[in-house]
Amino acid sequence: MTMYAIPVKILKIQDLSKEHNMQANQKMMMSLAAMAVIMSVMIMGTNGQIKHIECCTTVSTREITLPITGFKLQKRNPPCVNAVIFFTTEGPRCSHWKESWVKQKIQELKKIQLQVWDMKMNSTDSTPLSTASPYNSTSA
Repeated sequence: MTMYAIPVKILKIQDLSKEHNMQANQKMMMSLAAMAVIMSVMIMGTNGQIKHIECCTTVSTREITLPITGFKLQKRNPPCVNAVIFFTTEGPRCSHWKESWVKQKIQELKKIQLQVWDMKMNSTDSTPLSTASPYNSTSA
């Protein structure tokens, strides 16, 4: 009987562990690289400019004397704080939502909004609305 010598590489457990760690590190680096690319795409605008996420991080209690054209409520989502953002002729202003003048101004603006909406709904040049409503459906 003839015996042939077959070269066999014997891997030690330590070698397997090192190889596994290297593969895990490579996967982690690839994941981090992918996340960096995704974040870059999310931050960059279509024209290559960085988009700034604008929110109120501080608020003022001082009453706004500029003409106010609208408002938006902002909920706390760090670094953003609870605020009422008033849109003025000179840009947005962040106000403290608990101030009495803020609450009064919101009520005034809502009242004006309703009046404008009523005027639009009652105007004669608007397109007639359908009498069908998804809320009054008689079919089962």
